[in-house]
Amino acid sequence: MKRQPASFLGFLAFSVGLSAQPSLLPSIGIGSLPADGDPICNLPVQTPPIASCGRPEGEQAADFTLYDLDGNAFNLEAALLAGKPVLMVSSSYTCPVFRNKVPRINAVAAQYADQLTTIVVYTPEAHPDVDISPYFGAVNTGQANIDAGILYEQPDTYGERKAILQDMLADMTIDVPVYLDGPCNEWWDYYGPQPNNAYLIDLNGTIHTHHDWFDKLPENIDCDIADLLGIAPPPACNGQTFGGQFSMEWVSNDTVHGIGGTTLTAHMRLSNTSATEDVLVRVVKLQNQLPAGWGSSLCLDVCYLPDVDTAIVPIAAGEIMEFYYYFYSTPGSATGYTRIGLRNEIDNSNNFTREVWGMAEGGVGMAESSPVERSLPYPQPCATDFVMPAARAGDRIVLCDPRGTIVLEASAWPKVDVSGLRSGLYMATLLRNGADVASAKVLVEH
Repeated sequence: MKRQPASFLGFLAFSVGLSAQPSLLPSIGIGSLPADGDPICNLPVQTPPIASCGRPEGEQAADFTLYDLDGNAFNLEAALLAGKPVLMVSSSYTCPVFRNKVPRINAVAAQYADQLTTIVVYTPEAHPDVDISPYFGAVNTGQANIDAGILYEQPDTYGERKAILQDMLADMTIDVPVYLDGPCNEWWDYYGPQPNNAYLIDLNGTIHTHHDWFDKLPENIDCDIADLLGIAPPPACNGQTFGGQFSMEWVSNDTVHGIGGTTLTAHMRLSNTSATEDVLVRVVKLQNQLPAGWGSSLCLDVCYLPDVDTAIVPIAAGEIMEFYYYFYSTPGSATGYTRIGLRNEIDNSNNFTREVWGMAEGGVGMAESSPVERSLPYPQPCATDFVMPAARAGDRIVLCDPRGTIVLEASAWPKVDVSGLRSGLYMATLLRNGADVASAKVLVEH
C-alpha cells in the first residue's frame, strides 16, 4: 500500500473531524443571562498551586454558556457544531500577564481565523486593589498595576464585573470576543482556578491542550494548534534557539521601605542586548532570609508564588523584561533580605548577583508595647466587628489598607465596627492618648 504524505494524513484527519459530533460533559451550571445585581459568590482566600489546577488533556470538556457585555451568548457545544475547534483563554484586567499576552492572542486569532474559534473568558480579578488575591492568599496589587493605575477591588456583583471589563475593552485592543464568567465563577472553578490559562477543545469535545499559562515557555500554542489541526508545525516547534546577552539595571533602590503588613517592592529591568537572538535567563533566590511570617516572590513573565525559588524566562531580541521582587511583610518593624542570581542559560559568563533588602516599619509610628498589647484582634476573620484585646475606654483605632491609606478611624472600645469596609486585609493601630500601643493585622470577610 502506498504511504500517504503526513500532510495528507493530517488533512484527512481534520476533514473527518469536521463531521464529528461533540460529546460534552453536562453544563457547569451557567444558564440564562445574569442580572447586574446578582452577587459574586465568595472566592477562596487562596487557591491550590496553579500547576495543580484545571482539567487534564484527554478529558471531555464540560459544556457552558457565557455572555458578553451586550448579552450575546457563547455556547461551547454550538461553537463546536459550527465546525471549528475552540481556543479559550482566561483573563482579568488586573492580571499583567494577560495584558502582556493580548498582542499574542490577537495574532493567533488572526492567523487561524478560518480554522479556529478563539474566545477570552473574563474571570475573578487576579490582583485586586485592597482585596486579597485568591492566588496568593494576601493582598498583592502588584507594582505593574500601581504604575498603570489599574486599581480595582474584587467586584461584589455581576454588574461590577461588567464595569471592569468595559474599562479593559476601552483601554486595550482585543480582537476576539470576551465573555464574562458567571456570578458564582462557574467557569473559573471548573476550568481554573488559574489567571491566564488556555484550552484547545477539538471537534469531539475533547480537551486537546491545557496550558497553565497561555503560550509560556516551554509550551508553544502554535505547536499545539498545528497538532490539533493536522498542519505543518512552525520551525520553533523543533526547538527554540537562544543566544545573545542580557543586562540588568535597578529601577528602584536595592533597599525598599514600607509599612509592616504591606507588600514591599523592589524593581529591576532586564534587557536583551542582542538585536537578532532571544536570550534565556535563569533567576534564582540564592539566599532568602526573612522574618517569621514573611514571604517573597519573583515577578517576571508571570508572578510566581512565594514557594517558587527559580524562574527561567525568555527575553526576545532587543526587548526588555520588568522584574519585580516582592516582600510580603507582617505588622511591625523588621527587615528581610534576599540574594538573587541571574544567569544566561547559554553563556554562564553573562551573570549578575544582586542583594535586596525589604525594611518594614511599624504603622503610624508604632512604639514598643507589651505582649498582651500585641495580641491579635478577634474574631479572625471578622464580618461586622472585632475586639482589640488591649483596648480601653477612650482608645482610638486606625485601620489602613495594604497601601498605607487610612480607611477607618473610630473608637476602639468596646468593639470596632467594620461592616462598612470591603472584605480584605487591613492593619489596625491602637492609639492611647495619641500614642501607638499596639498594631496587628485584621482580616475582614463579609
